Amino acid sequence: MANNSDCYPHFWAILDPLPVALLYKESAKADIFANAAARQLLGVSQSDKPLSLPQLSEVRLLDQQHHKISLLSNPLLLALSGTTLSKQVLLDIKGSITPYILQSQLIKLQFSLGTTIIVTLCPLQDSAGSAVANPSAYSPSVDIAELEEALAFDKLMSLISTELINVDSEALDQHVEDALAALGEFCHADRSYLFQFNDDLSEMSNTHEWVREGVTAHKDNLQHIPDNALPYFFEKIQQDHIFAVADVSQLPPEASSEQEEFNNEDIRSVLCTAMLAGNKLIGFVGCDMVARQRNWTSNDLRRIKLVGEMIANSIQNVNYRVSLQQIQQELLTANQELQKQANQDGLTGLANRRHFDEKLLEELQRSARHKQPLSLILLDIDLFKPYNDHYGHQAGDEALQQVAAALITESRRQGEIAARYGGEEFVLILPSSDSKACLEVAERVQKHIKTLQIKHCKSDVAPYLSASIGCYSVIADKNTSAKHMLSKADQALYQAKAAGRNRIIVAS
Repeated sequence: MANNSDCYPHFWAILDPLPVALLYKESAKADIFANAAARQLLGVSQSDKPLSLPQLSEVRLLDQQHHKISLLSNPLLLALSGTTLSKQVLLDIKGSITPYILQSQLIKLQFSLGTTIIVTLCPLQDSAGSAVANPSAYSPSVDIAELEEALAFDKLMSLISTELINVDSEALDQHVEDALAALGEFCHADRSYLFQFNDDLSEMSNTHEWVREGVTAHKDNLQHIPDNALPYFFEKIQQDHIFAVADVSQLPPEASSEQEEFNNEDIRSVLCTAMLAGNKLIGFVGCDMVARQRNWTSNDLRRIKLVGEMIANSIQNVNYRVSLQQIQQELLTANQELQKQANQDGLTGLANRRHFDEKLLEELQRSARHKQPLSLILLDIDLFKPYNDHYGHQAGDEALQQVAAALITESRRQGEIAARYGGEEFVLILPSSDSKACLEVAERVQKHIKTLQIKHCKSDVAPYLSASIGCYSVIADKNTSAKHMLSKADQALYQAKAAGRNRIIVAS
């Protein structure tokens, strides 16, 4: 039988060569697997394909065979009992798990969906090879302990794997250590560990480790090991993806560096298997023997490969999720920056005209809804064109930035918004502020600009940069428009300029 077919369960390599005849079926699937002994017993030709239910129902057992019922482990192992069985063997998928024998010697196994059943057909013979007359007094010669251990390991790995499927990065370490502990215990090793490579495979670090009680841990001393420190090992793990040594004293001369390191760690036997993410080598899982040497078995190799694949998939999934989260955060930050740029004046950092229009409309609606006052301040820098012409545009930009900073400083209350309205015009929205409060803010702004002491030799108003300010306050109703408010504030600003500039006018 071909055991490497993808359709076979991963543990079939254990069951196929056993001397006892085995049938294996998962209730949710149609395939029935018969190992070599079962096919010989049933008279079925060797094949790399599983049996089907119709095939099995036509098979007749050899006469004069004795069988015994025994419940061995979970998944269920059932051995059929009876004498001179020559009737059909039927697998009937219904009801609860109940093996029984009818008087007609027609054997049925009933089991519920989702349950795994292994049927064991055990022809019983004595030491001389003759059929046993009393099968109830006989147990088949099978290494049940080894089989139970294999099934227990698979069950534990299934449990850990389920927990690792969607594990977050914070919990990954603990689950990896649980898997390594299971590997070490079931392989009867003294130490099990995980190493991860850097991106160009030029160095490796021991990231996780399990040690048996009384065995020295070495993880802290095995960080950032360069490839030239253990060249033989690096080459083997990259080329073969397996590094199995039963006796480190028998390593070839080109592995002298590895032998020295193993001796320093009291390692007598070592088994490592590569971890791959896609086709990329990301690290390896390994087991060491310290107290004694060990000839590694196929079970050891299967288990370490299973743990390596499971951990590699988990690391890859966590990395994918972390990477996705980083991308999402970068997109969020980029969107926020775009939104900020869309709403912000590039020179001064204040709200731009578009954002100002949106906020003024919102505040008008809130004022009308809650019957709260709303004020608007419109500010224009006096004689700014002569300032620009004389001092240059760079100095003009710096002056605008300083005035903007003054507006930000003086718009202290929550909800107050400063915006650049035009070239040298600025505006302040003051929610819940009446005309008195509005005038106080305007006076603070004007005073702040004066303290900046920005020289303006082309001004006939003051030796320093100054501003004219118009104010308007209202308790809005459904008919109050943004255009109306701006018009009133602009009229007040015009009056301030007409009155000689560098002053504040509050519109009636």
